[in-house]
Amino acid sequence: MRGFGRSGVVEEIRAAEGEIFAVTSEPQSLASEAQDAWELEYQAVGDPHQEILEDCRENGRFDLYIGDTGVLERHWSSHPNGIFQAGILALTEDRRVLYRWHCRPTHQNRGGASGRVTASHVWSRVRDGLASDTDADWDTDPPLDAPEAFWPYFVAQLFAHGWFAKPKRFPLGRPDDQPSARISAMKPRLIGFAAAWAICFVLLPARRVLLALVGYAVAITPAVRRVNREFQHVPAGRAPEPGGRSLGTEPMTPHPQQASR
Repeated sequence: MRGFGRSGVVEEIRAAEGEIFAVTSEPQSLASEAQDAWELEYQAVGDPHQEILEDCRENGRFDLYIGDTGVLERHWSSHPNGIFQAGILALTEDRRVLYRWHCRPTHQNRGGASGRVTASHVWSRVRDGLASDTDADWDTDPPLDAPEAFWPYFVAQLFAHGWFAKPKRFPLGRPDDQPSARISAMKPRLIGFAAAWAICFVLLPARRVLLALVGYAVAITPAVRRVNREFQHVPAGRAPEPGGRSLGTEPMTPHPQQASR
C-alpha cells in the first residue's frame, strides 16, 4: 500500500492523468482510519458489501480470493462478507484492463498477509497496457516485495507469541500495539525456549527430558493442526470460486486492495 507513495508511482500516475484508490472489505470508518494512520496519498474506500468488487467481476474482468474472518481469535476488524485478499486492477476510462493481479493465499505468504507486487513493476506494466488496445492478461509471476515465509517457523512464532502454551495471532498494526506483541519480538523468545530445553538436557536425566518434550509435542499437535487449517491456503491452479469465495479458511490479517484507474 504505502510503497506506491514512497516509490513516487502515485505522482507518475497522476501526471499521466490517472488516479489510484485503495479498496478494502472493511467499512468506511476503518478504511479512513487506515488512510490516516498510514498517511496514504490516495483515498481508501470501504466496500464491506463487495459492490465494487462485483462490478469489477463483470465479463470476467477481475476477481479476488475471499477469506473468512477470525483467525485464532476475534479482533476489532469487521468484514461482514469476508476478507479481500490482495489484488491490483488498472483500468482505462472505458474499462479496458491495463493490469491485473491477485494474491493466491498460501502458507508461504502467511495466508495472503505478505507478498505484494512492487509498485515500479505495476506502473511499468500499466504503461505497457496503455500502448496496447486489448485487455492485459493476468500477471501470474510478478516480483514481490517480500520473500516466501518458512511456514514451520511462522507457526513457531505464533506459539512464541502465546508463550508456547497456545498459538496467538499478531495485532493488526494499530499505533497502540505493544512492541512485545510484534512478530520481530518472537526471535528472542524462540531462542530462549530452545536454550531452556538444551539446559534441561544437560542438567536433568535425558530420558525424562525427552519424554517431557514428546509430551509437549503431543499436547500442542491439535493447536498446530488448527493453525494449518485456519490460515487460508489455496492450491495452485484453483481460481476464486463463483461469487468470490475461495477454498481454505482465514488469512492472518486483512489488507486493503489497490486499484488504479
